[in-house]
Parts: sequence; C-alpha cells; structure tokens
Amino acid sequence: MTKVEIKKIDDIISYIPSVEHPLSSNIGIITGDKHTYLFDVGSSFDDLDFLYSLPEGTIIIVSHFHRDHTWWLTKHYPGEGEMLPDDTISLSYKPIPAETIYAGSHIGSYTPKATLVTEPITVFDGVKLDIIPIRTSHARGSLALMVNDDFLFLGDATYPCLGNGKKPDCYNVQLLKELIDCLQGLPAKRCGLSHDHRFVRPKNVVLRQLEGVYKQRDPKSPYVFLDQSTQPFL
Repeated sequence: MTKVEIKKIDDIISYIPSVEHPLSSNIGIITGDKHTYLFDVGSSFDDLDFLYSLPEGTIIIVSHFHRDHTWWLTKHYPGEGEMLPDDTISLSYKPIPAETIYAGSHIGSYTPKATLVTEPITVFDGVKLDIIPIRTSHARGSLALMVNDDFLFLGDATYPCLGNGKKPDCYNVQLLKELIDCLQGLPAKRCGLSHDHRFVRPKNVVLRQLEGVYKQRDPKSPYVFLDQSTQPFL
C-alpha cells in the first residue's frame, strides 16, 4: 500500500482524491471538537491504512450504496469484487473504528448497522454538520453533507442514471427538478463532487449545468437522455 494523499480545503475540511483503478470515491474528512467525520470510505486498498488509523468514535456518513463509496464498511474475501484471488488483505481486515454510520434508505446489506437518515439531521461539534437526504437520478437513498452552511459534499448526487451500452445515461426529469430545487434552497456556496478531478466546484456553476440539462427536457418523456453534447460535469 502507498500512503494516501490528503488534500486540504480549509482548517476543518480535507479529502482523499478518488481513483479509477479500482474505481474508488473521494473520502471527505471533517475535523470536529470531539469526533472525526468521514463522507464515504472508498474502495481503494491505499485507503485502508488511513481508515485503520482513525480515532475511536469516528462518525461516517455514506453518500449512497454503490460499492466504490462503501466497500470498506464490510468484510470481503479474496476473489470478491475488485479483490484478486491471491489478495491477502482480508486476513488482516478489521472494522473501521466508527462510532456511528449514517446512511440513506437503500443502503441494504452494505452497512447493516447503519443509522438510516430519512429526515435532515444537524450535528454540532465545534462545526455545524447537516446530513441531508437528497433525491437523485443516480442512486436511491442518497445523502449530502453540508459543513458550516458553506461547503456541500454531494457524492454522486449530480450525476445521471448510468446507461448500459444499449441505453444512454439519463436524468429522471422530476428527480432532476427536485435536486435543482434542493440545491437552490441550501446556503452552501461550494460543492464537492465525487470522481471529479476538480472536486471543489462553485455551487452556482453546478446548478447552471443541471439547469442546462433540465431545459433540454421533452414534455413527452420523463427522462432527459444524454449524449456528448448534453453530458455535464466532463
């Protein structure tokens, strides 16, 4: 394993960048007075030393159930998922020292001990954290995390439902409008988008891109199908 790079946004917020091989999400890190808070845990082997080094009482917020965001919350064995048959990491596996795991309604078997979030939750710990259920085209049961009314971790919330080769990526029009309305109602000025090489984006830019897709809707279709001319966040 190699030591992960931790990028600092400010004195409270930092993050571990995403990687593509294996596909692994960004990990948001927020430092409170009493606890460390993570937004997602990724799936890269290189993240494990960092995750195991966390202090007791760490609190984890899971953006959604996709395994590139949740992989290290459960035990895995050689040959599963991204693990090769000769991987020995499972022999030294130990649970992440999390006091609480917050997750959305569709987390399922990924984190069976998670506290399900169906209404917004606010936590004060020398920092103000708002854990917000958010409806998206990308994944059911998604959560966002707003820090001090300024920075908004969005995970994959702005991304479309992924196609399968026969069908292109698409947004559900109703869910897209709900997402736009939700973002407009939040005071945060900056966003963090998982898998985006720039990661930190002005919220008004994110909104402008989503609104541009929404304007291309067809009144006869519940979906906006994307091609290279309409794909945002490239």
